[in-house]
Amino acid sequence: MGIPNSNPLAKKVAAFRAERGLNLKEMADEIGISFSYLSAIERGVKKPSLEVVRKLAAAMNVPASYLFSEPAKSTSVGAKLRLIREGRGITLVDLAEFSGLDLDYLTALEAGTTQPTLAEMEILAEVLDVTPQYFIQDSSSNVSIGKRISNARTNRGWSQYELATKVDISTSLLSQVENDKAVPSLETLEKIAEALDLSVCYFLLDQEEVFTLLSSLSPDALELLKDPRTQAILRAVRDLDKGELKFILNQITFFKKSLQLLR
Repeated sequence: MGIPNSNPLAKKVAAFRAERGLNLKEMADEIGISFSYLSAIERGVKKPSLEVVRKLAAAMNVPASYLFSEPAKSTSVGAKLRLIREGRGITLVDLAEFSGLDLDYLTALEAGTTQPTLAEMEILAEVLDVTPQYFIQDSSSNVSIGKRISNARTNRGWSQYELATKVDISTSLLSQVENDKAVPSLETLEKIAEALDLSVCYFLLDQEEVFTLLSSLSPDALELLKDPRTQAILRAVRDLDKGELKFILNQITFFKKSLQLLR
């Protein structure tokens, strides 16, 4: 009996191969690696290089970030709906009640097994206080892994030496990575992500997270960001941990629901 594997990448690759009815050699040949290497990846014994990660993603026809995230990150309408709904602290039951759309339909929509009409997207956009463009806009970006590392490092006010020291790599290697002259191993990328307090998915996404976040905001919300009082609130919450921030978001959601009931 094999050891249960909790590695998202390993589980997803194995599941995909099983769905396709391929044996290890057939899929390994398709990707261009040895079947023993693929077997080790599926068992979580070995971590694939970034080049192999991209080959796996291409063979499975999914974004590379999908292999590392649970639930998967995606630019589909259903994935965007789930992202903004959970960000608002709203359950599917709540969304069905507020939108008037069927609960089973919304569940299928988030699962990606059905697609909404433009009218339904407009209803969901209004309920979630976003523009319909959020669901349909293509926010693809060619920002490299190196550039994203550089941006995240700079935003924290760290020098290359400081980040390299935290990750235990040479400054010259980090410089080469940030300038796209070298590709980090997956293990190194995971260490960089941990040091920067980011998910490794951020560096593999097919879209800019900040761009996606901004496109999810309504025009009124974007205008609010310019308000000094709003900026003061953001500065106040930026150091909250996940539990504290979730509590605050839930309180806002309950407050908005109460307002709706009073109208």
